[in-house]
Order: sequence, then structure tokens, then C-alpha cells
Amino acid sequence: MRRITAIALILVLLLCGAALAETPPGNKLGYKVLSELSKGESNAFVSPVSLAWALSMAAEGAAGETRQKLLSALSLDSTDSLAGLGESLEEAGVHWANAAFVGDGIALKPEYAEALTAKYEAEPFPLTGLEQVADWVREKTLGLIEDLPIDLGPATQLVLVNAIAMEAEWASPFDPNDSYDGDFHAPDGDVPVTYMRQTTYAQYGEGNGVQVMCKAYMNGQLAMYIALPKEGGLKRALNNLAENPNTFFTFKPMPQELSLVMPKMDFSVSQSLLDAIVASGCWVPFSEKYADYSGISDTELLISDVFQQVRLQVDEEGTRAAAATELVLNDTAALDDGPQPIAFVLDRPFLLAIVDRATGEALFAGAVVNPSAE
Repeated sequence: MRRITAIALILVLLLCGAALAETPPGNKLGYKVLSELSKGESNAFVSPVSLAWALSMAAEGAAGETRQKLLSALSLDSTDSLAGLGESLEEAGVHWANAAFVGDGIALKPEYAEALTAKYEAEPFPLTGLEQVADWVREKTLGLIEDLPIDLGPATQLVLVNAIAMEAEWASPFDPNDSYDGDFHAPDGDVPVTYMRQTTYAQYGEGNGVQVMCKAYMNGQLAMYIALPKEGGLKRALNNLAENPNTFFTFKPMPQELSLVMPKMDFSVSQSLLDAIVASGCWVPFSEKYADYSGISDTELLISDVFQQVRLQVDEEGTRAAAATELVLNDTAALDDGPQPIAFVLDRPFLLAIVDRATGEALFAGAVVNPSAE
């Protein structure tokens, strides 16, 4: 009987203006996972960029069809395609870090260890336990990710970690004096929320039963994209986003005056992404029969789970967000005059995405069905 050893990978929404010619790494897979998790019926949040970094580190040590399928799922030609992403995120004020926690029961191949350092700046640490990894993630995510609700288990021998976090102020903040309590029309009935409101100029578009807008952050490089479908249209909008990540948001040439009403939000979501990734069609890297991670170690490995934790806080001043993902591999051994502002009232289920406008890379994406849910 083959011995089972685990490798855990821990990681810790479109572009204002014209669509990108190519899909940024991880965006399409991230949106497919979001659609599968929510199905238009429940809250769901993912970090496509964190997922891209995690699976890319796994792809670095994959071979044959396993490597090809991972790169294809991430819209990558090679793992080198992620080069420069970290620099762009740093310019946007986004915090990120990588690390490799290595147990004493596995030996990384020198080529793989070198790639982790050279391509991903992954610091090596001896693996002593979950709390050690949790402390590292907590520090690198500015305290937003406080715990890791996973079980590394006695077979865990390697934990690859990517942590990402951001704090950004709105370019046009909300006045707290204008906030008010109201009802959000969730599918299961109205729920109480605190709404923020303002009249603002922003890029805006509409079509196929969806209103869309882009709300910029102060640093100018990050922006939140928001899509408000007609009542009952969230599932269709999610499917459209998953199939057409580059063209789903189409804006008018000039900024429009909007009367924006938006709920304050504070979400913390922990979830396994494995089934959703497999449902997207990327199953070979998770198949005991076909998966090949021989570039990582002489120990036979298999990804047994992909777990992600996301924290998102949105208020009058701006947004704080972070994510941590565990990818586990097992060893298989209003105006009075003139035109009125366009009403953009987020009082029913909607989509949001926080994006690095320089690259189009999605940092966080979410389906908000109930802003009051714990």
C-alpha cells in the first residue's frame, strides 16, 4: 500500500475602459468557480489572483497533461507568464508574499526549490505545524485572515503559501452622514442593512438586463466593478461573466452621473474550491490516475483539496480585503435642474470585482445575495 503524504498550498473584481485582448491569469477560472459556488442562490467570494498563484506553483512542478491542463485553466502559456504581476500589485498598494513550509519527510527537487525562490520569491521555512502557518498568513494579510480552519494532518509534508491583502480608499468616499438603514431584497426575504449613498460620476453601462459601473479607488490603479442584474437575473449574469470575462462589462465612452446606493459589507468566507474547479472541466490535475507532480519531488503527489478563505470589508471610506487558500497535495505513495442622475441602487443581489487596472487581474470577485449574512 502506498504511503500518503500531504502537501498543502495556502494563498491567502474588471477593467475600467476597453476589454483586454487576452484573459489575465486566473480570471476565467476564478469567475467559473464563483458561478459554481453561488449558482445565483448564495453569497460567494473568491480571489482569482490567489488561485492563479497557487495553481501556478503546483504547475511549476507538474509534468505532461497535468501541467498543460493547469496552465490552460489559468489562461497561461507558461508559469513565466505570471512574471511582473507582483510588481504591478505592489504599485497598486497590494500586499503579497509567498512561502514554502517544508516538512522533514519530503525532499524537494533542486530545480523546483530554485523556481519557487526565483519566480515566486517563496521563503523556505521548516514546517512545524498549522499555527506556524496561520501566524504567517495573519501577518501577511494585515490581520484580516486570523485563523486557518483546516487540518494539515500527520501526512502533510509541504505547505506552499501565497498571501494577498489590500487596503484602499475610495477616490470618491461616501459621507457617513448620508448613510441610512434599509432593507435588502434577498431571495429568501428582506434583510436589514446599512446603505451608503452618493451622487457621483463614474463609468457606466447597461445591457442584457444588467447595469454596470466602475468605482475607482484613490490610488487610481485599483477599481471595483459592480454589476446589478434585474431581479432574478444573478445566475444568468454569473454564467455570462464566467463565459465572457473580458467583454461582460461594457461602458459608455464618457462618465455618467449616478445616484449610487450601496450596502456596507463585512464578509468572511471559508470554502473548498476543489469541486468547483473540477466542475469547470479541469479534472486531470486532481485525478489519482492521471495527475503527475514528479517535478516537485520523487514522492508521488496528488492535489486532494483546494481551500480558500476570503475576507472583504466595504464601508464609506474604502475597502479592506484579504484571502488565504490551501491547496493540499497527497503523496499517493439628486439635482433640481438638468438631467437626473442614473439610479444605481444595490438593494438586490449583485456582483462585484476588485481589479488591478494595469493588468486586468482580478484580486477579488463576489456574488452578494445577502449582505447581512454572517
